[in-house]
Amino acid sequence: MSSIGPVPMPVVLILICVLLAMAVARLWPRRKDELALPSAASMVLDMLLIGLLCGRISFVALNFALYREAPWSILQIADGGYHLAVVLGAGLAWGAWRLRVWRTLRAPVLAGALAGVVLWVGGSHLLAAWQEQRMPLPAVQVADLQGRTIDLQQFRGRPVVLNLWASWCGPCRREMPVLAAAQQAHAEVQFVFLNQGEAVDDVQAFLRSEKLTLGNVLLDDAASASTVLGVQAYPSTLFFDAEGRLRELHLGELTAAGLEHKLRRLR
Repeated sequence: MSSIGPVPMPVVLILICVLLAMAVARLWPRRKDELALPSAASMVLDMLLIGLLCGRISFVALNFALYREAPWSILQIADGGYHLAVVLGAGLAWGAWRLRVWRTLRAPVLAGALAGVVLWVGGSHLLAAWQEQRMPLPAVQVADLQGRTIDLQQFRGRPVVLNLWASWCGPCRREMPVLAAAQQAHAEVQFVFLNQGEAVDDVQAFLRSEKLTLGNVLLDDAASASTVLGVQAYPSTLFFDAEGRLRELHLGELTAAGLEHKLRRLR
């Protein structure tokens, strides 16, 4: 399973962890004279938001060259561009600063934050292991633009970035130049552009109209790859290692910085 509806599983996991952290903080026993204190649950949520903001700012600052040509993409917070260490450090630092005057809130806030982090770490490892086992590079027969049959398994042996797309999909069209540039810059990675459910004439017309030069443009007229992988939204980009094991899945439009970050981890 890659998502619940249009929501990626990693996002679902984060939401569950946040709810758990807030529930622990909210349900922590408090004395009657402490009821007028600020909400421990809201403080846990604030720690998360401050951490995410700082993690995003640090990522953008260190990768600003990749955002310079498309500064609007800084606002695409779903591209995965966060520094985890900064998120955790900033959230904890802000929480410690806020709790300096409310000693009695320290236990519920820190217990809630700890519960959320532990669940996220454990859940992330379990989700990654599950997807690695259940979502390998699919053994699907597709066709190239000349009509020749291609088995996706033939791409094993080197890292693969598998992009599931359609020409009617606006985000797919917007991210294509980013993927095309990455394909030119990273010869060590195989980029496969697997169109879902469209005829060869439609795909070729799209490539001509957008003036795109892409390698490994393939046709999956039955959308078999989407069915096998459980993908329910486009664009979806899957990152496989040389052994065909899924290392990362991204639902939605990719930015240049977000893609580069994922490629670094894939290599």
